[in-house]
Amino acid sequence: MQKFYKEKRGFTLVEILIVVTILGILAAVVIVSVVGLLGKGQKESYLTDSDTIHTVVSAFHADPHAYSGVNGWNENSDISSINNYPIGNATDPDGTILDLYLDEAIFMNNFWVYPVMDANGTTDVVDDTPADYDAIRAAAIWMGLLNNRPGDGSSGPDVAPGDHNSPQNGEFGPYLSPLPDSCSTYNHSKGRGTYTWIMGDLGQVYGVFKDGDTWYAGFNGRYP
Repeated sequence: MQKFYKEKRGFTLVEILIVVTILGILAAVVIVSVVGLLGKGQKESYLTDSDTIHTVVSAFHADPHAYSGVNGWNENSDISSINNYPIGNATDPDGTILDLYLDEAIFMNNFWVYPVMDANGTTDVVDDTPADYDAIRAAAIWMGLLNNRPGDGSSGPDVAPGDHNSPQNGEFGPYLSPLPDSCSTYNHSKGRGTYTWIMGDLGQVYGVFKDGDTWYAGFNGRYP
């Protein structure tokens, strides 16, 4: 019996190019979507940490605390109150009062960030300058003081950043537990992140990072 075979035809070059092009377009769409989701997740983490730290700083400020030494929690600040915010001190080493605030937003790495400015305790905008190393370090929040564990009641000033800074002896408060991964060594000697959380004007908490010689607040595209 005579057998008939149907001739098999392969794909043409044009057809292959069309398929490859379509696959490339789909891959590009998927990659952009995934990268966008990752960036969105990191930004949400930044905002969540910002809200959390602001909340616990407010709780610390509202909670009466025992002194940690002759000068209280804020060694170089106002010692008339035991409700000081948990920052290293309220002044630069040169003695000027810290007054950090955010300048107008700029666009960086596809995100809006804000330069951190220092009014040096004055309202004269002519004298306002970008915050420097000393200003950021002086305004850095003592993450150790916010650990949700009782203090040991040790005497002497509890200098920040430190490992054993915590609220008053035997007290458990509504504070941080554990330290956020975003915390930098400006805040605590065990900080692992690249963001420094500082106290700005009106008790506002800012997550700041350094780019070049300038400090900025906000999400820069990578977190922590």
